Amino acid sequence: MKPSLTALVVLSSMAAYALLPDSPDGKMSVLSLLWLTAGATLTSGSANAFNMAREPKYDKLMSRTRGRPIVRGILTSKQAAIFATAIGATGLLILYFGVNTETALLAAGNIVLYSWVYTTLKRTSIVNTWVGAVVGAIPPLMGWSAAGGSLLDPGAWCCAGLLYAWQFPHFNALSFPVRDEYRMAGYRMTAWVNPVLNARVALRYSILMVPICIGFSYFGLTDWFFAADSTLVNSWMIYKAGVFLKECKIMDPTKATAAANVAARGLFWASIWQLPAVLLLAMVHKTGLWDGVFNDDIPIDEHYDEEVLKAE
Repeated sequence: MKPSLTALVVLSSMAAYALLPDSPDGKMSVLSLLWLTAGATLTSGSANAFNMAREPKYDKLMSRTRGRPIVRGILTSKQAAIFATAIGATGLLILYFGVNTETALLAAGNIVLYSWVYTTLKRTSIVNTWVGAVVGAIPPLMGWSAAGGSLLDPGAWCCAGLLYAWQFPHFNALSFPVRDEYRMAGYRMTAWVNPVLNARVALRYSILMVPICIGFSYFGLTDWFFAADSTLVNSWMIYKAGVFLKECKIMDPTKATAAANVAARGLFWASIWQLPAVLLLAMVHKTGLWDGVFNDDIPIDEHYDEEVLKAE
C-alpha cells in the first residue's frame, strides 16, 4: 500500500482539516476527523494497490520497487486489484456516510487520477509528474471539505498549492539518483529525459512555496508570524534546490556525477523535513489559536459571577 505515501496523504488531509479558521455548523469533531483519516487511508491504499497491480513487470526492473509483494510473488495482480477494489469501496463509503459527498467524490477522483491517468502517462510523457502533483494536492482539499469549508475558499487552494508545489523538489530529487533505472524500465521522467530541466523545475517550485505560505497568513489561516517562520524553512530547501541545479548544469549530460547525486539526496532529505515542519508551524500559528492565552480581553460571564456570589 506504499505506507509512506499513504501517511503523507493522511497527514496533509488532517492538516487542512485542522487549519480551517471557522467550522460552519460545528462540522468539525473528533468523530468526523476519525472518519476522514480512515477514509483517506483506505482510498489512498486503494490507488497505490491498483498502481502496483498494473506495473509488476516494470517494478521488477527497479531497485526501489522490486521488493513489492506482486514482484516477489506474494500476491498476483488479480488479487491486488481485488484488494484495491475492496478497500477503495470501503473508504469511499466511510467518507460518504461519515463525512460528506464532496469529500468522497474527491477521493474517488484521486483513485482514478493516480491509478489510471498518472500510471498510464508515466510511460508516455514527462507530464506525468505534473499530473502526479495534482494527485498530491487533492488530499488537503478533502480535509478542508471534511471540516465544512468551501472549495471556493482561497485557504483551501493555499493548502492544495503547498502540496502541489512540494511534489516537484521531492520527487525530482528522489528520481535523479536512479534515473537510469527509470529509463531502462521505460518511464518518461524528467530526471533522465532532461536533467537540467528536472533540477530547474525543482528550484522553481521550491521558490513558489514562499508566496504560497505567505498566502496562508494573507487569507487568514495563520497569523503573520507564520509567513516569517515558513520562509526560513523554505529558504533551506531553496538553497538545496539551487545546489542541485548548479551540479546538474556542470555535469556530463550522459553520466550523473557523484556531486549531482549527493545534491539530489540533500534536496530529497530537505523536502522530507520541510513539509512536516511547515504544516506544524501552520497549525501552531493558526489564527485565533493563542487568543485565550495572550489576549486579556476575554469576555466575562456576569451571570455566572452573580451565581457564585449568591452561593457564598
